[in-house]
Amino acid sequence: MCTADLTASYQLISELLLNPQERDPALVKRLHRFLEEANEDVERWIAKFLATPGSTSRDEYVQTLELSPPCPLYLGSYLFDEPTTCNGVGTSGRNAYMLELAGIYGHFGFDITARELPDYLPAIVDFLWISLENQDRDGIGLRRRFVEQYVFPGLKPLKAALQKYKSPYALLVSALQSAVEQDLSRMADDAPAWKPAEEASGTRVSLPVLSGTGGDVPIRETLASHGEVRP
Repeated sequence: MCTADLTASYQLISELLLNPQERDPALVKRLHRFLEEANEDVERWIAKFLATPGSTSRDEYVQTLELSPPCPLYLGSYLFDEPTTCNGVGTSGRNAYMLELAGIYGHFGFDITARELPDYLPAIVDFLWISLENQDRDGIGLRRRFVEQYVFPGLKPLKAALQKYKSPYALLVSALQSAVEQDLSRMADDAPAWKPAEEASGTRVSLPVLSGTGGDVPIRETLASHGEVRP
């Protein structure tokens, strides 16, 4: 698969994961038109999503995904149990997961803004296409680890939660699953995913940070500076 096709898939999914009032209609239209010919597997799910009235409903978005939501857009919440005590927060699996995500973002020279947690799904999908366009920064299989271990496992429980509430956003997660599966297939012949020796012992390790990557660039700000990669 052409990298541009997968990049456009992630870009459109990321835009549609935003509150309908925050989306760029012209961008959605342009990317959707591009995917109609470039990536039919992803586009068919997006077409089904856009055909539902709930896809453009602010109320649907807020009630399902935002204010004390039954289906929060934080991937770690579907992978780890919430701690039952205050002391458990600092040592929880989700906390370690978010630290690992932040480390991977830093490796590629990006950082999450203070308003977003590292496991916020729109930011994760932003990072998927941005890192795809900056593969020269990864020679150790760190992006593959990110996709295989930190993104893909959380999509199934997220979709199940959305389906339980009959949310049209389950269709959008299906589109994301399709894109991620294509991504994994594309990386099948690449170097194995990076795995620290310490991982087997269960201790958290610091992820490597590349020098000269221009670090601390918020992902949302980076989107504006990468306009040229959009079809």
